[in-house]
Amino acid sequence: MDTGFIDTTSTDQPSRKIALVDGMVLVQRLSKKPATVVTVKDLSGCFNDRLMSLTRDYDEIILVFDTYRTDSLKSATRDKRRQGKAIQYQVRDDTNIKHSPLSRLLSHDQTKADLTDYLAAKILEYNRGSSKLIITSASGNTRSNKDMLFEENNQEEADTLLIHQAVLASNRNPADAQLMFFSPDTDILVLVTANYDILLKNHRFRWPLVLCRLNHCGEL
Repeated sequence: MDTGFIDTTSTDQPSRKIALVDGMVLVQRLSKKPATVVTVKDLSGCFNDRLMSLTRDYDEIILVFDTYRTDSLKSATRDKRRQGKAIQYQVRDDTNIKHSPLSRLLSHDQTKADLTDYLAAKILEYNRGSSKLIITSASGNTRSNKDMLFEENNQEEADTLLIHQAVLASNRNPADAQLMFFSPDTDILVLVTANYDILLKNHRFRWPLVLCRLNHCGEL
């Protein structure tokens, strides 16, 4: 597919490949749940399978979710638009969602916040023994399946959280490592350009099939 972008990425094989994934976009792509998804735990297993398939060729996986705050202006605007029609679910392993469309499950901000926390924890649980470094960020908390410590952050949007994590990954990885952003948000392109000096110089952006590459500031 011709994306209209100039490919300036080095053909040299990177020593390490790092995937940064917008978690809520991946959740929304599960809108047509398989028939085997009956409970929230089933959903987490399906989500983990999709994430691991998407990032199977990567050494480090960073999963980032938006932060949902019930006291934020954005939340108040959504509540007003829905006029109280959203239903709050209890997010537990055995919560039955067989007959609940994902759109209904995600319509309540507290349910959405609880679900992102739950999925972030489950991803680490499922991949506790993985040789890959798995990092999750949800509700301002960043954790990993390795012995790593992270400071809390107060960013709400996934795009700024992805850049924050990309900067941290750039600092701990070799200069020839590669960053791949799995996100449809075009703001990521702007933020990567703005933070070019402090990021690894081999960046790619992908979702779901269109692939564009950034290797030099301003050259796409």
